[in-house]
Amino acid sequence: MHKQLYILFAVVLLSTSLFGQNKTEIKGTVSSSEQKRLELVNVSIKGLPGGTVTDANGNFSISVNQTPPITLIFSSIGYNHKEVVLSNFENAKNLQIVLTEKQETIEEVNVKAKERTNQNFTAIDSKIAANLPDATGGSIEALVKTQMGVTSNNELSSQYRVRGGNFDENLVYVNDIEVYRPFLVRAGQQEGLSFVNPELVSDIRFSAGGFDARYGDKMSSVLDIKYKHPTEFAGSASGSLLGANAHIEGANKSGKFTHITGVRYKTNKYLVGSMDVSGDYQPNFLDIQTYLTYRINEKWRLGFLGNISRNSYNFEPVDRETTFGTISEVRKLRIYFEGQEEDLFMTGFGAVSLDFSPDNNNNFKVVASGYRTSEDETFDILGQYWLQDLGETNESGDIVYNEAEDIGVGSYLEHARNYLFGAITNIAFRGNHRLGANNIEWEAKYQYERFSDIINEWELRDSADYNIPLNDEALTLSYAYNDENKIESNRFTGFIQENRNFELNNGSLDLAIGVRANYWDFNDEFLLSPRMSLLYTPEWEHDFSFKFASGLYYQSPFYKEYRSQGEGINTNIKAQQSIHFVTGFDYYFNAWERPFKFSTELYYKKMKHLNPYQIDNVRIRYSAKNNAEGYAAGLDMKVNGEFVKGIESWASLSIMQTEEDIKGDHYTNSNGQNVFPGYIPRPSDQRFNFSLMFQDYLRNNPSFKVNLNLIYGSGLPFGPPNSERYKATNRMPAYRRVDIGFSKEITGSQLHPDKKSGTFKNIWIGLEVFNLFDIDNTISYFWVTDVNNTQYAVPNYLTSRRLNLKLITRF
Repeated sequence: MHKQLYILFAVVLLSTSLFGQNKTEIKGTVSSSEQKRLELVNVSIKGLPGGTVTDANGNFSISVNQTPPITLIFSSIGYNHKEVVLSNFENAKNLQIVLTEKQETIEEVNVKAKERTNQNFTAIDSKIAANLPDATGGSIEALVKTQMGVTSNNELSSQYRVRGGNFDENLVYVNDIEVYRPFLVRAGQQEGLSFVNPELVSDIRFSAGGFDARYGDKMSSVLDIKYKHPTEFAGSASGSLLGANAHIEGANKSGKFTHITGVRYKTNKYLVGSMDVSGDYQPNFLDIQTYLTYRINEKWRLGFLGNISRNSYNFEPVDRETTFGTISEVRKLRIYFEGQEEDLFMTGFGAVSLDFSPDNNNNFKVVASGYRTSEDETFDILGQYWLQDLGETNESGDIVYNEAEDIGVGSYLEHARNYLFGAITNIAFRGNHRLGANNIEWEAKYQYERFSDIINEWELRDSADYNIPLNDEALTLSYAYNDENKIESNRFTGFIQENRNFELNNGSLDLAIGVRANYWDFNDEFLLSPRMSLLYTPEWEHDFSFKFASGLYYQSPFYKEYRSQGEGINTNIKAQQSIHFVTGFDYYFNAWERPFKFSTELYYKKMKHLNPYQIDNVRIRYSAKNNAEGYAAGLDMKVNGEFVKGIESWASLSIMQTEEDIKGDHYTNSNGQNVFPGYIPRPSDQRFNFSLMFQDYLRNNPSFKVNLNLIYGSGLPFGPPNSERYKATNRMPAYRRVDIGFSKEITGSQLHPDKKSGTFKNIWIGLEVFNLFDIDNTISYFWVTDVNNTQYAVPNYLTSRRLNLKLITRF
């Protein structure tokens, strides 16, 4: 299979020189009136089908057979469309096009539709995050969760799964720099703020698979984010029951120096207070980020990205009461607690970049970055529990109580003293070159990793005065993990990629083909990953584009993946492997005289050398063995557009199955025969997922807006804790959640569109309703064991309905 892939890539790369045609090429850039380069603007020739779109830097290139004069049309949702007449082609290589924003009464909620697919990426407008009702506090990841192929079942976490992968299989880049998250976090309420600050963001692109060689070594997805280059002083401030945010941005008079800085504070106390476990919650999360640039001259530019975050989670549980079961069996769990938990996660990140552009066709970039994390996880919690059988429900749904029967009585003691220090330092050299119709990118990168890890956690359980597991001669812990590691390693990575557009007789073809290399001295493994993607836009009466992507994706192990419980560090661990095949199409159409797009993708991922894992909330525990193979296959669909005139909404539907076969796993049945389970669902096997992001406003009062966020995901597999993977074939209930937000502009452009703004551009007040229908969603299970070793799975529910007040101002 690998040889066939390499031959295919070589043939396609060789053939790129055979499609050249003698046409006039028109090039240029498209910017906003604020001098911001606009990505994915539609560029077409009046009277002719087809066209092209601008790239991430606002550049476009289109070939024509006609003689002048011709008329170019530029259009994008949220901007006035523009027609440019070219009477000759003398300046056709350097057109500078400026689009003005539509001055409509709904301007503030316009989505500048960057939805045109650039190869296999989707553009997302970061401005929607400010209005999206989101329990994590308006994060970019909340928008990602509504994209096709993405699933999530935890509103307290910014983590997400993509097409059968887990949280650790997603790449996140900010300004071409890979960012990381804390490692020891085990629950969403401990997680705090994600790295990305929405107020600092200018562009977001997301790929759910089949991404290019320029992106790193993970198996599932890429979130590629660019921060702003401000042109004038501006800022914002917001506050709610979940925390407060503020940012300022600006540039000096010459425009050579730009700065943007954001401060965020978040607390989950209000939200987690609605969970079953009552107590004193003290979650506090603080984050400070800054991005500075200085243009030394026309050829050299210097940049700095810095971040410091402090996530503190202190908790003293008091008691818990959970009623659960079925129509025929109603049960109640009561627990009384002693003890507390104190967690502290401190992270710092800094990156310096130097850009050199000797001319319009060449760019070189050097990036040096460092990431540091210090994580402390400490708790001693004693719980005394009673599990009771209450009775059953009648036809009306009311509980018919019998005399409560204790079916599980006991206590447990959980202890942890876990300390982790991690340091990641790297330097990268990157180049971008335009050679005729070819655009070539490359990078060489060195990375040094160091981890110091102390793990000491255990759990003691007893039921009816008997220790579990039952042992008459010794006190045996039901779970224990003790280890101490110091690890240093070096990684060398690089890629080369060619991007080219071909103007064919019946359409246009965009090709991206490249190869990525990775060497890690920890296991002495060298990896080579060829990747390719195609985008074909035919010159049909209807606006279609067809895409195909394939490649070999390795996930070289990183920290947690080579640390196994009870067996220490596996120095022979190898990279997991996945071969992607992705195909689909986009269809652009008009309905109700408004623009829409329907997208669909069919994919298959063949995986080898998998590292099986178990998941609890957001904590992933790997086996640190490459002893499984598997697959993921599915169909994704999405429709987006102006369901309400001038603002964009979308709905996504995903159908997926992912399974794995763990080599050597078996059990003995009642007849004494060995049974091999074969393929079993992976922990991320969420078969069905639907999400809706909908925006609306009052027609006669456009300053009053409504935002709706809906997610439905079928149940995930689960099984008893610390058990063999083949036992994890039960299913959690479906995840169902609806959040709705109402916002009203007190002052600003919505109320006075013709009035010049003063100190404040606008002030908004909002009301959010989280979990509108007050659904009890299950995130994990608390397992109660009686003296007969019978286990009962008691659901751990997520947050219930909550109201949140929000105030936002921009100046």
